[in-house]
Amino acid sequence: MASISLVGGRVWDGLADSTAEGAVHVADGLIVEGPPTDAEVIDLGGCTVLPGLIEAHTHLCFNSGTNWRAVYDGDSRGSMLLRMAGAARRMLDAGITTVRDLGAPTDLAVELRDALRAGLLVGPDLLVAGAPITTTGGHCWFMGGEADGELGVRIAVRERKRAGVDWIKVMASGGNMTHGSNPFRAQFTVAELSAIVEEAHRVGLRVAAHAHGVEGVRAAVAARVDTIEHCSFQTERGSVRDDATIAQIVEYGITVSPTVTGGLGALEGTERWELRADLMRALFAAGAQVVMSTDSGIPNTPHEDIGRAIRTLQRLAGITAAEALRRATSTSAELLHLPDRGVIAPGKRADLLVVDGDPTVEIEALQRVRLVVRAGDVVFRAP
Repeated sequence: MASISLVGGRVWDGLADSTAEGAVHVADGLIVEGPPTDAEVIDLGGCTVLPGLIEAHTHLCFNSGTNWRAVYDGDSRGSMLLRMAGAARRMLDAGITTVRDLGAPTDLAVELRDALRAGLLVGPDLLVAGAPITTTGGHCWFMGGEADGELGVRIAVRERKRAGVDWIKVMASGGNMTHGSNPFRAQFTVAELSAIVEEAHRVGLRVAAHAHGVEGVRAAVAARVDTIEHCSFQTERGSVRDDATIAQIVEYGITVSPTVTGGLGALEGTERWELRADLMRALFAAGAQVVMSTDSGIPNTPHEDIGRAIRTLQRLAGITAAEALRRATSTSAELLHLPDRGVIAPGKRADLLVVDGDPTVEIEALQRVRLVVRAGDVVFRAP
């Protein structure tokens, strides 16, 4: 691994409310106190260095297009793996150095993660769940994760543990991308979800629960899952904020992964935006643990579009740019149990992003990527 010193710019450490003039030094894949004697000196030229971004919810096996299902069904196993690797590389080039993939064929997800960690390919550090546990014919059944009943879902958890996943994903409600699925209704009983959580925790894994409908959110909270994905409180009549359930989410310490997309920003001022903003501000006001996520890979949500999505989160939640940035760095690292990253400090993993401008002042600077460092290696330089 090379030694580098990033000098001549500003630094945001992942925790502060603003940037400061400074330098960041890297040796042996870690951030170090002072400049190594053999370091390559890189002049930031007034740019800002910040921790590499963390994307808490993606689907590398989807192509972000409206034809996603035709592409998915038409892929060979090799083609899908190559496409997943390409999407992962684009994410890295956008400054996303850690990615939690919450839905892909289990063997491909594990194989890609291991190839990246072995250095066979260049990409972000992956945390993978493999095929989501879903009911027979349930949301995303085509990934191969169907299981029914308390015994069936326990077996499904054990199979994923044997395969080597990092997280367990369960579809607590239906979803919008599966024909015949009902996003407004729960797919599993509380007893079944509790069995998944109990079995996962027994073998050292945490559980992420997809939940759009109020029914699914309430069931996931009752089962005390670790993260709720989307958490959109949908009903047939529209989104309905449920303050009692939000209070339980906070009481139980459940993390909310709201899957905010960059494209949602175009709806600002509409009724749909106002409903989502009301829910997001209620979560923040209640003290919920919220991480940055986009559900990238679904239609019209490019894998690399996190910069716009963080701006959308800022606007929805009514928070500062620095607070929005923390949700994609230090807060995500803490809540996803990744203590070696998310902040710039000696001894931390050298996952770094350099952007043109100061993102704590102008969050759009995240879209002007100049340099990306992953585990101490420079993996992207803008022309």
